[in-house]
Amino acid sequence: MPEESSIYQGKLEELIVGDFVLVKDDLTKQFHDLQVTDHFGQEFLYYRSGTEKFKGSAVKFHETVNGGKVFQIDIPVEGPNALKGYLNRLYPEGLSKLHGVSFGGYVGEYDSIGNLTHQILSELNMPTSREDFIQMENRKGLFQYKDGWLQIGLNPSSTLMSDPKERLATSRFPLGFQKWLAWINVETGEVNFSDFTAPSGYKVFENDMTSTYLYGAFDSERKLYYLGFPYSDTLFQIKNQKLISKVKPEVGVAYNFIPSEVIPWGESFTVWAQPKEASAHLFLLYDKTHDLFVRATKIKESGEGEMKFERTKHYVLSIYSGDWEPKGEYFFDYKGRLDLENWFLTSQGLFLSKPEQPNEDEYEFYRVDLSRFGGQSGN
Repeated sequence: MPEESSIYQGKLEELIVGDFVLVKDDLTKQFHDLQVTDHFGQEFLYYRSGTEKFKGSAVKFHETVNGGKVFQIDIPVEGPNALKGYLNRLYPEGLSKLHGVSFGGYVGEYDSIGNLTHQILSELNMPTSREDFIQMENRKGLFQYKDGWLQIGLNPSSTLMSDPKERLATSRFPLGFQKWLAWINVETGEVNFSDFTAPSGYKVFENDMTSTYLYGAFDSERKLYYLGFPYSDTLFQIKNQKLISKVKPEVGVAYNFIPSEVIPWGESFTVWAQPKEASAHLFLLYDKTHDLFVRATKIKESGEGEMKFERTKHYVLSIYSGDWEPKGEYFFDYKGRLDLENWFLTSQGLFLSKPEQPNEDEYEFYRVDLSRFGGQSGN
């Protein structure tokens, strides 16, 4: 811990005020990248899942009080309502409109019953060779829609054969890469890109394929977007598609960023895994109700188990004002099989997935109250 830190440090239990249960349907086995949208003043939780009607995707909406599903929009992958180039991601505006983007660079708009009402081929053309590959990254707040522009994250990699005889390959990301974000105009197809490189000192993570899973949040009060790298405390402050500043929030915890390593998994697979002493920033969210930022970070793991699910995961939830004044750090541990794997934010608080999920038909969250840290904002 940094010496003489004035940041209040406590336990997450001080902020937990209840539970929330999200009810699963038959086609939903697990949840990923839960988000919240507003429809005429009412909040809805949404996620992408399978559909019963045809081959395709469904965006399912749940209300945020009892967790029940209230609506879904089905999108096919074939036929006249399919987006060309194979659908990658959908972003809803309430329950009445969806914006989509495909791997082939097409962007489209859907109505509430899944009709494709607008489609255009954008200027987005990403390389796909092993030596020069860029994929879209849309989770953890990277996918946004503002004023006619879709924002997506881009993740570069290069895979080279290090030993052709043994068929061994090594991967890296190009240190000079600048196009971490792309903005696509949904009407004209015009594309703009960011123009900054990874944070200073990030070279040590060049061969770590987990180091470019970025995260971000939009400050709706100040119209600023913040982009973060998991193994750096620096946040990139972006406005009108331009980098205007860098922010390094004050912390009272000594994070230990260590590159991940390739380890065996079973008999025939390998995975990238962090050393158990390593830290990683997980997400950043902006609470427009109280004008706050909340960032969750895994500090480290402990225990003698070989696999992470055998060890205890140690986390901290850091809370800041909208101007990055530290409000407190709250620590919590997950001793079960699961990591902190899902989260979302509403006007009622921050919701964090529990380390144990005993019911196959339901998914449980802690509800964290943030009201003590700020008043009602102008949104």
